[in-house]
Amino acid sequence: MASRGRNPPTQAPLDERARRVLAAIVRDYIQGGEPVGSHAIARRPDVDVSSATVRAVMADLEELGYLEKPHTSAGRIPTSRGYRYYVDALLRVKAPSAEERDEIERQAHEAAPRLEGLMTAASRVLHSLTRHAGVVAAPRPQSERLQRIEFLQLREGRVLAVLVSRSGAVRNRLLTLPRAISSLEQSANYLNSLIADLTLAEAQARLRAELDRDRRELSELQAHALALGAQAVQVEQPAMVIEGQASFLEDKALAQDVAKIRALFRALEEKEQLLSVLDRTLDAEELRIFIGAESGIVGPDLAIVAAPYRLKGEVVGALGVIGPTRMDYSRVVPLVELTARTVGLTLEEP
Repeated sequence: MASRGRNPPTQAPLDERARRVLAAIVRDYIQGGEPVGSHAIARRPDVDVSSATVRAVMADLEELGYLEKPHTSAGRIPTSRGYRYYVDALLRVKAPSAEERDEIERQAHEAAPRLEGLMTAASRVLHSLTRHAGVVAAPRPQSERLQRIEFLQLREGRVLAVLVSRSGAVRNRLLTLPRAISSLEQSANYLNSLIADLTLAEAQARLRAELDRDRRELSELQAHALALGAQAVQVEQPAMVIEGQASFLEDKALAQDVAKIRALFRALEEKEQLLSVLDRTLDAEELRIFIGAESGIVGPDLAIVAAPYRLKGEVVGALGVIGPTRMDYSRVVPLVELTARTVGLTLEEP
């Protein structure tokens, strides 16, 4: 199975029997949410050993940090380390059903071409299909390619700069002019000849280079247009949509811990932290799974599955789901990948 962006296993490899027992415990706990005992595992055809042997293997896995006892019962539950080994080495994904594929494509196409509507639709469909919170970050401004810039004259020396990207994202920025510019349309045409199809970062560098030229080489219109453009192409934080935070209350372990729930909602309100996690997915340019504290923003009981989406082959944004560590990764991973692929393809449509 392809790595799908997961980290390669850093733990010592387990023998085949231990791998089968660990996989069975993780799957049973994901399905039932209760500590898993040796008798339940021994009865499984994919394990097929005695209860005594399973107990011995479980004790070894607990000593290695893959399992833990939540209380004095004989049952075990996976630790963050156990989940990490499972998703890195043992996970077998299930292809989305035809109905799930149709639902993802339908909602994306109905929301297009408005980027905001597409983001909302993607977060909602992720929530509805996985029953976890869906999160979608708009295309990262610094990585998007500009289609054009337009200016609209306002009163009192102010101008509205309208940046239209290739993805269809529209960003407005209010600018103040030190002096009136006679032809905003000509200024926009000049700037578009310089920055069309560049990213914001590339556009910033191009305009700075033009401004650093000998001013005697520039006409008055060009100098004013460059100063205006430099103000307009500043990088800002991308928008983000989260749908279905209330799903955390459906997990018994989380719902019983009020302090943990409050801390979680506070963390999700800090969008900069969540965007930083999605940026790590963008940098990897492939699906990532963050288990427990690996994300840096949520506790040991939560996980984030995130994937980048592309526009004409270039990674521009990311989306994913946030849920308990006992989420069904075999379903969630392919649904997140399919949604990311569908969002990218929808952005490319005329």
